[in-house]
Order: sequence, then structure tokens, then C-alpha cells
Amino acid sequence: MVECVDLLQSPEFVVDDLVRSVSQIREATPESATAELVSEDPRPCDPRDTFFYPSRELFVQGDACSFTCLATAVGFHEATAGEPAAEEPRRIDYAAVTCEARPLPTLGFVQIEESESAYRLLLRALSSLIELARPRRFDLLDREVYRGILGPAPVFDLALVIWDDDQEADARRPLCELSRDLAEVWKAALGAEPRFPPILHDFVCLRMNPKRFDGRLRFVWRV
Repeated sequence: MVECVDLLQSPEFVVDDLVRSVSQIREATPESATAELVSEDPRPCDPRDTFFYPSRELFVQGDACSFTCLATAVGFHEATAGEPAAEEPRRIDYAAVTCEARPLPTLGFVQIEESESAYRLLLRALSSLIELARPRRFDLLDREVYRGILGPAPVFDLALVIWDDDQEADARRPLCELSRDLAEVWKAALGAEPRFPPILHDFVCLRMNPKRFDGRLRFVWRV
């Protein structure tokens, strides 16, 4: 919470870092590099496999919407000429699309440990979005996951899926609300920054019950 409050008071530190990171990864990717999208989960015991899997439709209570999961454990292999492909750390837990007349792509980041919070997932989501700014990443997503619906200028919802606490007093809820404030500040700053690609639509925070998950999530906040 202390770190989150500090960033709320000085949001420009992260915004400047994000903008600088976009430039650095684009400059560092050689023209000879080739990328391959992978969505197989290398950890078959991961409990997220039970909750999210391709073709599963999920419903959000309190937001009157639903979405269909298209792929899980989305990552990339990248190689340069004469070098073997290197697998990047898995960053996106699921890729989905909303069930609307104008479907919106969603990238999901799911809590997996008690110590995780909306704040930690928010940072992971932004890190993944930056990695997608590498050349050809959106083309790969469009071709192999979204089947052509992204178009030339895609924007994404970033979904942060945290656990419900059966107890009334959840010590992490104040941090969840601070994370919302931080997401609001960062989204406004990034939207006004011409050097940052216009690929962020909304941050969405959802809750799920990992002990008896039936495909329904509960809406918490949207920025």
C-alpha cells in the first residue's frame, strides 16, 4: 500500500518508464527477428486451467456483459537469424473477446497466489502491454487468436481477476481501491502521451471465487 500511494503521488515515474520502454523494445528488436505465438500451458498443474480455457464463455455479474475465452497462457517465441528461439516468460493468462455486436478484445491477468493483489496484476498487465508493442506481435495475435477481428488499430481491455474473500473483512480491499485510483491516473496520462501507442481501452477489475467457480465473475470497477 505504501508503494501504491507513493506512485499515486508521483505517477510520472511509471508513465515515463512505460514510454521509454516502448521505444527501447522497438529499437532493440532486429529486422531479422521472427516471432511465434504459443498458447500451450507449460505448467499443467496450474489451477488457472480449471477456470479459463479456450471456448469457455464467462459472465460478469454487475456489468451486464459476457466474454468468450479464445486462448490461455499466451506467450511468444522470438529468434534472430542464426540463433535459436527464446521463450519469453508467460505474461497473458487468457485472451478473450466480449460477446457484443462490436466485440472488444480482452487480455486477462489472474490471481494465482494469496499474496497477489489488484495492484500487482495492474503492474503485470502494463508490462505485458508493453511487450506487445514489439513489431508483429499484434499481427500474430490477430491471425492466430482473434482470427482477423483486431483490425489495423486494435485497443484492448486489460482485465485484472482477483479472488473473492469469504470473510467480510478483506484486508486487501483498500489496496484494490487504491489500484483503481492508480489505473485512472495512469490511463489519463498515457492517453495524453503521443509517444505511447493508443492500444489501451479500459482497465477492468473482476472478482472470482476459486473454491466454487462456475464461470461467473463479479464486477468490481472499470477505468
